Amino acid sequence: MQQSNDARVIMIMLDGFGVPPEGWDGSVYAELCSTRFISLFRDYSIPIDAILGVPGIPQSATGQTALFCGINAPAAMGRHVHAFPGERLSEIIREKNIFKAVMERGKRPVFANAYVRHNLHELAASRFRSVTTVMTAATLGKAFTADDLRRGEAVFHDITNRTLPPEADIPIIQPETAAANLLRLAAAHDLTLFEYFLSDRVGHKCDQAMLQEVLSELDRFLCALTDNIETDTILVLSADHGNCEAPDSPLHSQNPVPLLIYPYSGKPAVNSIDQVYDFILSLLCGNFCPARECHE
Repeated sequence: MQQSNDARVIMIMLDGFGVPPEGWDGSVYAELCSTRFISLFRDYSIPIDAILGVPGIPQSATGQTALFCGINAPAAMGRHVHAFPGERLSEIIREKNIFKAVMERGKRPVFANAYVRHNLHELAASRFRSVTTVMTAATLGKAFTADDLRRGEAVFHDITNRTLPPEADIPIIQPETAAANLLRLAAAHDLTLFEYFLSDRVGHKCDQAMLQEVLSELDRFLCALTDNIETDTILVLSADHGNCEAPDSPLHSQNPVPLLIYPYSGKPAVNSIDQVYDFILSLLCGNFCPARECHE
């Protein structure tokens, strides 16, 4: 085994993407996705807890705060908080977010998502501010825009740009192109974060055709990323809560969520979503042993 090295990390947050209780091979994912997609989750992911000891159904605001800030946000709030963080959660996010922790270690983070319909600071001042918007505005101070997206220097939240209005004048791209754009960003940064939330939207709608479209694009995107990832880069993918793995229910689920680490040969000591933060920081600061090295 080679000595551990600092790694670049691509972090992907899938909103509403849980581990199917029937197993990956017998799930809706297997029905709608490629065998390569299923093998990635079967072979490179572990299930981790999203409930965090708080009664009720996990929700986005506290789940994402737990992921990106490394704290048990539902316990801090006394409940699972849905949708967008209020001021109390936002204070936690501004103080403890992973971008800030990465910068304090002398490394470069970037939020890959482009803001097109509204700019970063407009959203950060509104009640529709997401966890990533709060932490990007507070710590990075800027975000990618439509111009960056047109140049292929950012990624839109839907991967392909297909949900953008025609007046945005931004061409639709293939998932493989979006993956290449994300990989170029990752080559210039230590932590590259991409947030995807169509998985949660289609989970709420219980629409099989929409779910197939979304999972097909995600499948191609994720497979292209892992097929072309650089040797000094590791992909860490997780979720805030379950949803789309249970397509017959419009509600979030209490299922665990995946922690996919590619390539990685070890068994990470991560049991819940609030522990992903410290695991990523450990990768960035020297605890990196990719599977393709460890098996040589």
